[in-house]
Amino acid sequence: MSDQQKITNIVIMPRIQADTAAAIYLLRAFGEKSLPGVSSAPVLFWTNVPEGQDPKELEKQGYLLIDLGGIFDHHNVNKELGQVAECVSTLIAKHLGIDSNPALKKLLTWARRDDLEGKGTISSDALDRAFGLSGIIMNLNRRFPDEPQKTLDILMFVFDAHVREEWRRNVELPELWEKLLSSGQAEVFQLNQGSADLNSTIIETDDTNLPGFLRAAKSMDFMIQRRLSGHTNFLTKQIRSLDLGPLAEAIRRAEAAKKGLELKQSSQELQASGRIEEVPNWYYDTAANTLQNGGVNPQNIEPTLLSKEEILDLAKKNIPLGIIGRLKRVKERDKEARDAE
Repeated sequence: MSDQQKITNIVIMPRIQADTAAAIYLLRAFGEKSLPGVSSAPVLFWTNVPEGQDPKELEKQGYLLIDLGGIFDHHNVNKELGQVAECVSTLIAKHLGIDSNPALKKLLTWARRDDLEGKGTISSDALDRAFGLSGIIMNLNRRFPDEPQKTLDILMFVFDAHVREEWRRNVELPELWEKLLSSGQAEVFQLNQGSADLNSTIIETDDTNLPGFLRAAKSMDFMIQRRLSGHTNFLTKQIRSLDLGPLAEAIRRAEAAKKGLELKQSSQELQASGRIEEVPNWYYDTAANTLQNGGVNPQNIEPTLLSKEEILDLAKKNIPLGIIGRLKRVKERDKEARDAE
């Protein structure tokens, strides 16, 4: 089949498998330039090539066969290679020149492992296996035994959501981070709390996905995100169990001072979770261990009156005053008290 052969039909086996479903997604999403028509060609479900028909001749007629003979049959390719090396999705990815696309790495690895090793879900945990994608595909095949297109359509949405997120994590967010650093809209600094050294940053962006990326890919422990509206949130890596109490108190006092108010509450009250009446635009969430001025969706929450410089100064002065692990110990004591009741 030449690269410019017009594809009129895609043909796969009726029982949907992880590998063939991934292959269809790759063809639909990335194949149109090399294989015109493939993004919209209907899928036919054959158990075998019709008697008297030849896969190569069918390909010349615009039929793209998946694991039914022809160029995209990984069983034949592996036989020629003399080793079990390829699944059909990796064959197609190489043919389309997308096998090094970082957004496809996990999808291709999963499809290959499921097909060649029979290990779509490695975990032995019953819940992991029940809700792992390979298990769900089996359930869908049982639910729609005579309507494989329904199963395929569901999987296309799942794969597309996964690939888009992988592209964001592996390409868009790293590029955004570098852009913010180079423009001065991001600053990296070090703090400490007790014996813990904290990788910290302040970022000016509306992208609420960036902190998660920074936690995972850049090992950030403490982050300040300031949106273009001025809404500002303090975020942490929860496993570090940072104590934001002193910071919450300092922020609340400083915000009240901007409004011409003097807070009468004790330090303990100003370090408590939730909101206080005088400065309701700040919420201390001890469950997520964040101090939020609007969170992900500010809606009617007023942005802070504090400047970026004031915010950063308060963080640098008050994070070291916290007691590392205090919040974790409080939660453990509360749980023990509830269990004892």
